[in-house]
Amino acid sequence: MTAPLNTPTDLTRLYTDPTYEPTLEEWNWLVHAGGAAYKSELSARTVFESELFGMNTYILMSMMEDYLRVPERIRTIRRHASPAELIAKALPIGNKRSFINLAAMPLHYMTGRELFVDLGENGLSDGLDDQLEVLRFWREATIAMRTDGALFNMDADPANSSHVVDDALLTQIRAALVPADDTVKATIRKFGARLTAYAFLENCDARTAVCDTGPYELDDGTFLALRETCADGDGDFPWLDGIRDTLPYHHFVVAYRLPATIKMDNNVWGTAWFTPSDYQADIIETRVFCTDDGTLRPLDLDEVEEATKAIRKAHRALYQRLAETDPEQRNLFATQMYAWKLKAWARLAGCYDEIDWEITPMIARSFEKFSDPDLALRLIGGIFVPQDRDSCFRPLQR
Repeated sequence: MTAPLNTPTDLTRLYTDPTYEPTLEEWNWLVHAGGAAYKSELSARTVFESELFGMNTYILMSMMEDYLRVPERIRTIRRHASPAELIAKALPIGNKRSFINLAAMPLHYMTGRELFVDLGENGLSDGLDDQLEVLRFWREATIAMRTDGALFNMDADPANSSHVVDDALLTQIRAALVPADDTVKATIRKFGARLTAYAFLENCDARTAVCDTGPYELDDGTFLALRETCADGDGDFPWLDGIRDTLPYHHFVVAYRLPATIKMDNNVWGTAWFTPSDYQADIIETRVFCTDDGTLRPLDLDEVEEATKAIRKAHRALYQRLAETDPEQRNLFATQMYAWKLKAWARLAGCYDEIDWEITPMIARSFEKFSDPDLALRLIGGIFVPQDRDSCFRPLQR
């Protein structure tokens, strides 16, 4: 087991002061904490299965790609705006710069570091400057995004929660909610199921377009849960050409007001688990919002039904397209999807065209190697559920 690291003496400053530069020991404490939560979740709840995509293969390829490309992309974005400036420019919900996107950034990048080390291509002391570049961006953006003074969900209050909406926006959301009668519940439940399934398919059976924040506790003892689900409306994914334009809306937030008898837990990257699991039966109020224009616009039920029908047709069209696509090309799509988390940040910063978004040739050529199921599983298992340490990530080194 990994030897425990000393808890930093000033966690408040570490969690909330973007001007503070953590020591290497403090960075390692954060890396260890994130990696331990990552290992716990991956061990308990994630099974990498997909009918269309070799998930272990594209996870390996995309996270190695992240390790090669993310630091320089972050440097390009920083030349235009700081993480805090980018967070302040747009809604904190209903876009692809969501909390799940931000939380995944260091987790995937550090996984790429571990892969290069395990493959014997790098040493643990290589690349410290790049590693700190990524960690600084994540930390500064997280401080700017969160309203609860935490960097990780497990450290928030209540534990395993995340809060990115301030009081003014929360008031706006609550004012737009409608009573959850049987018709409203059925309509929004059908919409949510269709949208979630479609978002997973768009994202090659990954969960990166579905993000949960909350619980946002209210004065009457109830709470709000917010689910953001964003389809590709900007042309980021070429496998959606000719399909994305059939959707009337692309960016959504679904708000639920729930009683205190429901328990909501958010894992380290921003996926919620409810107890009891059929929480929708207990919804008190709810609403679907569209954020395509950068504002939070509540949708009426007829608009929700229109979106549901369009999503169903788009899902069929996309499934047929992907099923007819060569498996290696599908794998490249999936690698691109996971490796393009910074696209939304670059668009907001105004530097999208300054960044090379192509997959590194050596990574693209690695499909045959990593499509070996035994090799892929051994590498994935050795990093996500290592037997010799309680964190996915080994310490940074000079």
